[in-house]
Amino acid sequence: MSVPRVSMEDNRIVHGVAAGASLVIALALVTVALAQASPLLPVALTFRLGGPGVFASVDLVLAAAVVMIVAALARLAIALPGVGGRRVTVVGARMLELSQTSAITVFLVAQLNGVVEAGTLILVYAIAASAIGVLWMHSRAPQPAQRSAWPYSLGAAVAVVPWGIVALYQIAGLLSPTPAPALVRVLTIVLLVLAAAAWAVERLVHRGQLDRARAELAHVIIQVGTGIALVLLVVGLARPSALLP
Repeated sequence: MSVPRVSMEDNRIVHGVAAGASLVIALALVTVALAQASPLLPVALTFRLGGPGVFASVDLVLAAAVVMIVAALARLAIALPGVGGRRVTVVGARMLELSQTSAITVFLVAQLNGVVEAGTLILVYAIAASAIGVLWMHSRAPQPAQRSAWPYSLGAAVAVVPWGIVALYQIAGLLSPTPAPALVRVLTIVLLVLAAAAWAVERLVHRGQLDRARAELAHVIIQVGTGIALVLLVVGLARPSALLP
């Protein structure tokens, strides 16, 4: 029995709904930021002979809202008439979304797990975004070439580096007097699983085992799941009694 295909119109509806869901999550995050003090994550710069130390901070709630706003804008761009019919534009918009949302997310996760050095945080962001660039170039290749595993494996190997840094700090933090909260450790794993799921979906597309329309639906579910995880993380840190009365 053949599997029914998803029409372009249905696909645009999916992107529109995804944009709306992302905007709702972003609005919820901004509401939390306005209702109470948002956790500020320090950024430091040190040298062997000393340095300025903490010189900036990142607002956790607003940064998480930016993740969802970027996702919403990319989905809206794809949902607009005249864009969805051009494959490169659709895939390009999706990869731009994925590069920025995944990079900002792992940046925040690294900070929450104890990474404060500016140089390390910049590398975490840049490596995560660059890995999606490798995935994008692979997605633009002809279908027979997409079945090759080595470009995908290269991108995945690059993508896992920031999460390896996070894992190192998380494990080291367990040995310190002030480890990261349990909520941070649990949701770090959840966000890692969601990031891995996004890569797995793209591999299925490359191998011809999943069409692009259903892949986009899977990405919507992953993105909404990421947004929910960020909301739980923000609310749990900003107002623990909201989750654990």
